[in-house]
Amino acid sequence: MEVIEIGRTGRPHGIKGELSVFVEEVYEDDLLAAKAVLIGEPPIPYFVRSFRTGGKLTVSLENFDTREAVVLLSGKPLWLPADQVTGEAEVEGTPWDGVVGFMIEAEGYPPLGPIEDIIDLPEHYLAELTHNEKTVFIPLHEDLVLNVRETDTVLEMQLPRGLLELGS
Repeated sequence: MEVIEIGRTGRPHGIKGELSVFVEEVYEDDLLAAKAVLIGEPPIPYFVRSFRTGGKLTVSLENFDTREAVVLLSGKPLWLPADQVTGEAEVEGTPWDGVVGFMIEAEGYPPLGPIEDIIDLPEHYLAELTHNEKTVFIPLHEDLVLNVRETDTVLEMQLPRGLLELGS
């Protein structure tokens, strides 16, 4: 089942087992219509008894009726099944954010990295890293990336000659 993170749980609210929740505005109506929510990593389902709005959004979950019972659910990611989400939040980040921290291996180059950041330009993305105490930008393009080895966090690439001399 595909799930979408819609916000986070806050601290217990009151003494009757209510939990404050912080949800992106675009998902609030979807949350209020939900019969169950998913909380934590990995997402675990909890049935909703009721929601309360008005200043602070709180949820009351079935089988949780004391402050002490819900305290373990505080500060956790809040999810809904994707098929229950009608709103769409703006996607932050880039398709390459998952390779931050990876090393780059390319024929004719020493190991480069780790990748420190991804720069989002209008036409393409750049991996930012430090090499020999200077900042270097490596273009991230599907034609240049040969393999993403997640097991050992390496990006295998085919890079043009002289690329390291172009750093700032």
